Amino acid sequence: MKPTINDQIAMYCNLLNEWYVAYAAYAKSMGLSNTALDILTTIYENPNCTQKDIAESCFLPKQTVNAVVTSFLKDGWVQLEELPSDRRNKTVNLTAEGLAKAREIMDKVHSCEIKAMSQLTEDERDTLLKLTKTYIHKCSQAMAENIE
Repeated sequence: MKPTINDQIAMYCNLLNEWYVAYAAYAKSMGLSNTALDILTTIYENPNCTQKDIAESCFLPKQTVNAVVTSFLKDGWVQLEELPSDRRNKTVNLTAEGLAKAREIMDKVHSCEIKAMSQLTEDERDTLLKLTKTYIHKCSQAMAENIE
């Protein structure tokens, strides 16, 4: 029996959840929550970002970002520096210790991602990216139309 569109949506969502669970398990093995891993990744890849930038990038509430950044601050992984243009806002940057830890964590994640992606053929990688992009665009478009 051929799966219905609803079945396929459920299968796709289950696959995304499995992917999320894999990252969450990795984060846990590193002593982090998945949210903390996302925030650490953002800080690592975007020097001089603000907590607002992190919240927008990770689609997280500012309070959640603040709680994680505060824990990183207590662990000595980050430092906060006032923005000269707006002293109410501070940039978040990794300390030497934080950079070393983030590099260790990110290198392992990246290595796993490369290993997984390299097990696909070039055509499979192209198809994966093309179809994912198309589906996300179509889904976003349909949701935007439904909001109006």
